[in-house]
Amino acid sequence: MRAGREQQRDELRQWVRGGAEGRGALLIVEGEPGAGRTEFVRGALGAAAALGCRVRYAAADALGAELPLRAALDCLHPGGPDRAAVVALLREAEDAARPGGALLAAMDVLTARVEEWCARRPLLLVLDDAHWADPASLLLWQRLAGRAVAGRLPLLLVVTRRPLPGRPELEPLCATPGGRTLRLEPLSAAETDGLVRDLVGAEPGPRLREAARQAGGNPRLLRELLAQWSGLLRVEGGRAELLLPEAELPPPPASVARGLDWLSGPARTALRHAALLGPAFTVRELALVRGRPARELLTELAEPLSAGLLADAGGGRLRFRYPGLRPVLYAEIPAALRAALHQDAAEAFAEAGLPAARTAEQLLDGGPLTPWAVRWLADTAPVLIAGAPGAAAELLERAIAQVGPRERETRDALEERLADAALMLRRPESVELLAALRARTTDPARRASVDFRLVSALMIQGDMARSLAVTERALAEDFPSVALRLRLEACRVLALADLHRAAEAHALAGPVVAAAGRLRDPLCAAEAHHAASYALFHLGRGRASLRHVAEGIGWARRSPEANDMRLLLLANQAEGHMRFDEPVVVAAALEEARELATATRSTGRLVVTEARLAEFHYRRGDWDGALAGVARADRLPVSDAWLPVVVHGLRTLVLGHRDEREAARAELADLPADAFATPPARRYASHVLLARALLAERDGRPADALAALVPALAEGAEEESVYERPWVLSEIVRLALECGESATARAAVESCARSARALAEYPGPALALLRCRGLFAQDPELLAQAVVRGERGGWPLVLGQTLEDLAVARAWHGDLAGARSALTRAVAVYEGPGARWDIARADARLRSLGVRRGSRSARRRPASGWEALTPAELKVALLVAQGRSNPEIASALFLSPRTVQTHVSHILAKLQVRSRAAVAAQAAARPPGTAGP
Repeated sequence: MRAGREQQRDELRQWVRGGAEGRGALLIVEGEPGAGRTEFVRGALGAAAALGCRVRYAAADALGAELPLRAALDCLHPGGPDRAAVVALLREAEDAARPGGALLAAMDVLTARVEEWCARRPLLLVLDDAHWADPASLLLWQRLAGRAVAGRLPLLLVVTRRPLPGRPELEPLCATPGGRTLRLEPLSAAETDGLVRDLVGAEPGPRLREAARQAGGNPRLLRELLAQWSGLLRVEGGRAELLLPEAELPPPPASVARGLDWLSGPARTALRHAALLGPAFTVRELALVRGRPARELLTELAEPLSAGLLADAGGGRLRFRYPGLRPVLYAEIPAALRAALHQDAAEAFAEAGLPAARTAEQLLDGGPLTPWAVRWLADTAPVLIAGAPGAAAELLERAIAQVGPRERETRDALEERLADAALMLRRPESVELLAALRARTTDPARRASVDFRLVSALMIQGDMARSLAVTERALAEDFPSVALRLRLEACRVLALADLHRAAEAHALAGPVVAAAGRLRDPLCAAEAHHAASYALFHLGRGRASLRHVAEGIGWARRSPEANDMRLLLLANQAEGHMRFDEPVVVAAALEEARELATATRSTGRLVVTEARLAEFHYRRGDWDGALAGVARADRLPVSDAWLPVVVHGLRTLVLGHRDEREAARAELADLPADAFATPPARRYASHVLLARALLAERDGRPADALAALVPALAEGAEEESVYERPWVLSEIVRLALECGESATARAAVESCARSARALAEYPGPALALLRCRGLFAQDPELLAQAVVRGERGGWPLVLGQTLEDLAVARAWHGDLAGARSALTRAVAVYEGPGARWDIARADARLRSLGVRRGSRSARRRPASGWEALTPAELKVALLVAQGRSNPEIASALFLSPRTVQTHVSHILAKLQVRSRAAVAAQAAARPPGTAGP
C-alpha cells in the first residue's frame, strides 16, 4: 500500500539504517486487525537486506501458542538441524519431567545462536502477530530486546501486535526500556482516497469516496469492500465511480465483525445495546437503555474503544467506526426482544427529557405503538414535526391506523398533525389532508389557521391559482388574529406575483409591510418583506428585492418561530446575489442556512440549501463540491417536484462535461417521466436541456443536440424571467450555426435580447447576449468583450466557452495566432474543473480551421506531486503553506469550509504528505517562479 503513513515509513527506514550501522533497537508496531502491520514491516525486510543485515521473519499463530518456543524457532530456525536439536532437547526434558530447566537451556542455545549471527553482521528479527506467540518465545524476545537496546548486540527486533486481546506475557516485552512503539492509526480520508486510487487505478468519484468511508480507515476492509463492489464500479475518463448510491450497496462482508470474539461478555452486551441506538449515541443514552449509571459503563466500553470498534463522533457522542458492524450486532438480538427493548428505551428517553427525535427513532423500530406511545405522540407532535418531520409523519400514520373509529377527536388531532408533517416535508398529500381537515373544521380561528397551511401547501406544489382562491376566501371571513390576517395578505401578494400580476402584488405589499412593522411581530414582518421582495423580483427590480430580503432576514433572526422563513429568505438571498456574481454574500448566506437547517432539523429547507450550494459550486468550478452537494440533497427525505430535475440535471452536466458519458446517460435515465409536470420543476429545466444536448453532440449528433435545446425558445413572461435561459439560447445559436439553421440562430439571438431586457439588472444575461451576437456575426470584437465580462463573473465554464468561441471567430478571420492563444486559454480554464469533453470539442472545432495548440498544449495531469494539483487545489495549497486556517482560506477564495477541507485532503494525498506543515515545507522547496497559481 503506497498511500499515507509516509512519516512512519520514514521513521522505520531511519531505524533500519541505524541498525545496519550496528545500533540495536526494539520496535513495537501496533494496530488493529487489517491495519496493515505485516505489509508495513515487510518494507523494512527488503531495506535491511539491501543494507547488509541478516533478516529472519516469522508470524505467530494461535495454534502454536501452547508449544514452547514455537514462534522463536519459526523465526530463527524454520527448519534444519538447529531446529531439530532444540526440539529434541525440549522433548527429552519433557520425558524426564524436567521441562523448566530444559526450556532455559534451549533459550540459552537460541540466544547463543543470535549472538553468533550478530558477531558477523547486524541482524533483523521480525516476530509478526506476537499476541499469538507462546510465553517462552516472548520471554526469549524480552531477553534479546534488553541486550539490543543496551547496545550489547547489533540486533534489530520488530514485534507486531494487536491492541486486543491483552496478553500479560507480552506486556514486559513491549515495556522494555528504550523500545519504540509505532501505532498504525486508521487511514485518514486523504489516505483512504489514495489507497482507493491505487487499487482501482483511477481517481475515485464523490460517490465512491463517500462509500469507502465504510471501511473506517481499515486497509484490509477497504480492499474487501472494493472487491465486493467490483461489479458495481465504472471507470471512465480516469475516474472511478459506483453505479449505485451508498444506500443501495450490498451489506459489508462478515469480516467487518472480526475481533468481536475477543470481547468480554459485558462489553459485547454493551455493544449490542448500543446497536439499538443507531450509528451514533451518547453514553447517557446507552446508560438509559442498560438501566445503569453512566459511570458503570466505563469498564464495558474500554474494550471496544481500545479495539477501535467505537470512535469519537463529536458532540459528546460515540459511533460505530465500521458502519457494517452495527447490523451484525443488531441481528444478534431476537426480533421480539429488540422491539421490547426499543419500546423501553423510548419511555426511558422521554422520561429523561431527551430530544423528541431520539424517542421517535426508538418507537419507529419498536413495532406497534403502545397506548403510552400514542399519548406521547399526540402531546409531542408539534415539537417532533419541527425537529424530525419524517419520523413524525411515519409515527402519525401508524398511530392513525391504530386509533379506533370511536376515537374521532383523537383521530382528527392526529390527522391535523400528519398534515403539518406532510407540509414540512413538502409532500403533495399535504394539500388533500389539509383540504379534508378544513372541510370538517367549524371554529373560525382554527379554520383560518388551516387555510394558511393549505395555501402554503398549494404554493409548494406550484398551484398558485388555487392558493390565491383559498387566500381570498379566508380573508373574506372574520377571525380574531391580526397576525394571521397579515400573513394571509402576504400570501396573496406572493400568489399574485407568481400569476404575472406583479404590479398589483407590489401595490398590496407596501401596506402589508407597514402593518407588520407596526405589529412588531418578527414572523409577520419577515413574511411581509418576503412577499414584497417577491413582487419586486417579478418586476425585474433585483436590487430592491434583495433589500427586502435582507430586512426580512433581520426580522426573522429575532425569533425562533421565524426560523423557517429565515431559511427561505437566506436561500433567496443566495440566489439573488448569485445572479449579481457576488460570491461572498452567496457563500455567507448558504453557510448560515445550512447551519440553521441542520440545527433545527428542517429537511425541507436543508434540501433547498444543499441544492443552492451545489449550484454555487458548479458555477464556481468546484464540480466535486457540486456532486457532493447534489448527493446530500438526493438523500434527504423530501418530495419537492423540482428536486429530481436539479439533482439529475446538475449531476448529468458535470459527468457530461467530464466526458463520463455512460454515467451521465444513466443519470438522465433516472429522471422521472413527469419531471417537468409542475411550474417549479420547469424553472430548473435548463440543466437537463443542456445535458441532453451535450450528450447528443458528444455522440456526433449536432442536429439532435439542437433539437434538445429548442424548447428554450418558447416565449412568455415566465420563460423570460428564467435566469439560466439566455445561456441556453447562446448554445442554440452555436449549434444552429453549425447545423446550418440560420433562422433558428437568429430567433435565438432575438429571444436572448428580450430575456436580457427582462433581466436587465443582472450581468449574466447581458454576457449571454454578447455571446449570441458575437457567434451569429462571428465577430471577434464582440466575443472579446464577452470574454472580459466572463472574467469578471467568475464562472469558469462560461469563460472557457466564450474563449473557445473567440478562438473560432479569430480563426475564421485568419488570425491564427490569436485563435491559438484564445484556445490555449480556454483549455487552461476547462482543465480546472476537469471539463474533458469541452477540451476535446474545442480542439476539434479549431483543428478543422487549421489551429492546433501544438507543444504548448496542456498535458495530462500527473497523479502525484505539485503538477497533479488542479488550479483550485494549487490556490488552496499555497494558502495552507502560508499558515492560513480552513475558515480563512474559505473566506479568501469564496468557498465553503467543507469544500476547503476536501481540497486539503486531495492536496495531502497528491503531495503524499500527512500534515499542513509538510505542505509548507514542499512549497518552500519549489523552484523560484513556481510559487504562484
